[in-house]
Amino acid sequence: MLVAMGATIITECKLIEVISDKDKNIDTQGTKNSSPSLQPEQQAIVWDHDCNLERIVLKRLDIPDEEEEEEEMDIDEKSQSEHQNEDGHGMNDESNVVEEERSQMDGDGSGNQEKKKKRKKNELELECGVLITCGHRDVDTDVFQSIHNNGLVYNGRLIVDKNFRTTDQSIFAAGSLCEFSGRYASLSQGRSLRMDRYNGREMGSRLARSVFDLYDPQTQNDLAHRTEELPLFYIPSGLGAVLPNNLIYYHIKTTNPISNAPEKDNREPLICDNLLGSLEKGQAKGHWIKFAFNSIGLIDSVTYMGSDEVVLQSLWSFVGLHENYLNSLTSRHKNGIIPNVVEFLSENWAIALYHEWFGDFCLRMRTAVRGLGDVQQILHEAFEESKKGQGLERDYLNKIRTKLDDKTVRMIEDETLEFIKTNMNHLPMYYIPGQEFA
Repeated sequence: MLVAMGATIITECKLIEVISDKDKNIDTQGTKNSSPSLQPEQQAIVWDHDCNLERIVLKRLDIPDEEEEEEEMDIDEKSQSEHQNEDGHGMNDESNVVEEERSQMDGDGSGNQEKKKKRKKNELELECGVLITCGHRDVDTDVFQSIHNNGLVYNGRLIVDKNFRTTDQSIFAAGSLCEFSGRYASLSQGRSLRMDRYNGREMGSRLARSVFDLYDPQTQNDLAHRTEELPLFYIPSGLGAVLPNNLIYYHIKTTNPISNAPEKDNREPLICDNLLGSLEKGQAKGHWIKFAFNSIGLIDSVTYMGSDEVVLQSLWSFVGLHENYLNSLTSRHKNGIIPNVVEFLSENWAIALYHEWFGDFCLRMRTAVRGLGDVQQILHEAFEESKKGQGLERDYLNKIRTKLDDKTVRMIEDETLEFIKTNMNHLPMYYIPGQEFA
């Protein structure tokens, strides 16, 4: 389809030079490069935003690196040039001026008499007005050689066990290059074996903990009784970029989907578009934000794009929370009560959601209420409902919430008040009446 529209697609290549109409994109630092191709480590590509792209030079990775002989000028042009050089000494000053002006005119025109730059056979020079580059992540050649030479198991990724240990007992590894062993697939169903699906910071923390545990005598007995399941990872993963026209882009998603299979889409995403102005003219102001939910109402991902910077940690805080934490935002936005979601989430009521200990508080509360009789009954009913393949719709969740015992509700309220009182130095905007302040 793209080829039919006039696009040229080149695969297995590397961009080594860009040439603009002003030819200012390469900073030679006052020296002329005698090499037939650009050396990135010696020359920096400095792009002038006032110029236009004209040509690019690509290195073909599927062709051996071999120099191509310099292209010679046409025979007629070459003989004419030699004849002019031989007769040049007998010409008067006026003819020299005429020849100089003629050569300048020819150089400013078609430029057919100029020598072509020496290129290698694996270098390709193309006329180009718009350039789009893309690629895929792969293992570095030196890293792969180190893995291979040390006899480590590599199957598209470096294979490690649940303690991040390779087949060499003294070598540990974690990160996007690694993958948990396939023997955990049946023991940890629903979890990804590829580490590039998880948060890199959490991977590093778990790796350090595993190394310390394995060499700590006090934990050796505990390690012997641990299950063979993979460790759980909670921190979301994300990416960010600065788009054209200086628009800031963030996308944060959960690392713990409730299922790897496609889910029932029983909730529309929450989308708030307050981008004003023209994107084409670079005058866009405001923001665009999207909350995506899974089939039981948990926030699966948050996407933000706008001209205003936001606190990234605040966006991370939303992923994994239930939509009920958003203070009925979904229905209120749908009904036009809250037109600006970002401003609403920046108000004082939401500050507790961004507190660094709020996640621990939620985890502690889930652990505390899970063993209660009324909660266990609700969980059983919800599990049976989920077997129908429809997820847990909003109306159903509102219905089973009424089955919570009053004592359970009161316990949750008291723990919430205790969390606010403990962190009142960071949460002064909350007012708690009663004897706490007497």
